[in-house]
Amino acid sequence: MKRAVVDPSVLVSAFIGNPDAGPGQLVAAWREHRFVLVVSPQLLAELGEVLARPKFVRWSSDDRDVAYVAAFAAQSEHHPDPDDAGGHVRDPDDDYLVALARAAKVDAIVSLDNDLLDASLDGIAVMDPFRLLADL
Repeated sequence: MKRAVVDPSVLVSAFIGNPDAGPGQLVAAWREHRFVLVVSPQLLAELGEVLARPKFVRWSSDDRDVAYVAAFAAQSEHHPDPDDAGGHVRDPDDDYLVALARAAKVDAIVSLDNDLLDASLDGIAVMDPFRLLADL
């Protein structure tokens, strides 16, 4: 079974967007156990922090955001935050995703962010949600 690190921005897009769009379909595939989501404390914290922002309040009322993050925490493969010097991609805020992917030896990083999609990472495929869905 494929294992992937999914950029929190993809998970946010699934939370607020059309369920038929790529991010929504990706979360549905995860819920159907079609791939393993690999997470770390930093990834889950970033997801929770973003969803708690005031601009997402219309989607996150009634603690929907908390339940969403809790579902990923409960049903994903956990790895510790890796110690890594960084320098993997243009945006240093995304380096932890690459370090996590390497430490966990996943099949892919899934993102919509060009800083990751344009990166040339030895041994790690970086793809958008539709590409992973096509590979499942």
